[in-house]
Amino acid sequence: MNQVIAMLNNFVRCMNKAGIFDFYGNLRRKITKSQISILAYHRVGPQTDGWSLNPLCEKIFDYHINYLSRNFKIVSLSNLSEMIKNGNVPEKAVVITFDDGYKDNYEFAFPILKKYNAPATVFLATGPVEEKNLFWWDKINYALFHTDMESIDLNNIGAYQLCCNEDKLLTGLNIQEKLKKMDNNKKETVIAELIDLTDVNIPEKLGKKYLLSWNEIKKMNRNGIEFGSHTVTHPILTNVSLDKAKWELINSKKCIEENLGTEVESFAYPNGDFNTKLSSLVENTGYTSSVSVFPMQLLKNSINQLYKLSRINANIKDFNILKLYLCGLRGDINTFFNRNGF
Repeated sequence: MNQVIAMLNNFVRCMNKAGIFDFYGNLRRKITKSQISILAYHRVGPQTDGWSLNPLCEKIFDYHINYLSRNFKIVSLSNLSEMIKNGNVPEKAVVITFDDGYKDNYEFAFPILKKYNAPATVFLATGPVEEKNLFWWDKINYALFHTDMESIDLNNIGAYQLCCNEDKLLTGLNIQEKLKKMDNNKKETVIAELIDLTDVNIPEKLGKKYLLSWNEIKKMNRNGIEFGSHTVTHPILTNVSLDKAKWELINSKKCIEENLGTEVESFAYPNGDFNTKLSSLVENTGYTSSVSVFPMQLLKNSINQLYKLSRINANIKDFNILKLYLCGLRGDINTFFNRNGF
């Protein structure tokens, strides 16, 4: 598998070197009259441990923003939403977003954004930020990486080896993917079971080290960074009732607005999962736009897509691959295969 991935990456590099991505982007822009991308980041900075969500190196992030500032018009998500409504979207624009609310967004990403005068939107999961508790996926990884056990057997989840850090990393990813498909209450039960079985004590308020503080959030907000909602507890909303989803939407919005004194306009679906009822609920709760994670570009006439805006995962070390997305080719390939049932 690693050899196949390496071959594909080399192929992508050759395509970029040959100018194919620039050619395709220019051609596509002439036809569609737009080249608009929303990029999704999570963490930026050095890897300080082996268990938490892997960050993008700050040097690579600097390279991303440098390139984007020279080749695109970087706009805020709120401005893009207004542009879409008014029909005056630039032909070549990009929006920078971050999910969750990790502290390294302030420590490493924020100075780089200021360096290039680039606006951005950070989507906060307000519960962990308020309580200084780790996100549920970080709790899983912390427990797995700090246990002395060499294997673990979870009811209805499976048995896993924990003999080395690679085993623990793969186990964490596997468990997380399975939990994403579960009812939220069952997910919390499995996480509690895992922590109990591993016999690991997660330090109280460990999240203070990893999550943004309100003082940091306020400073970023005063300097051109918007903040949107990413729910309170970060549940996958398709796995909870509409009443629970409404509670998440209302209370996360209220929390941010009370702390910043500004209106919260945008929302990001946890894991990108949504349906028609949820997108209507987001609109009726007072948001003006919401984003998912489908790796596609937007069209100028995306007014009907304001509550399901596509985003490109930008946590990519190989810039050639990011250009594959930015030119629109990767999204168009996805669309072609989806429409033709492949």
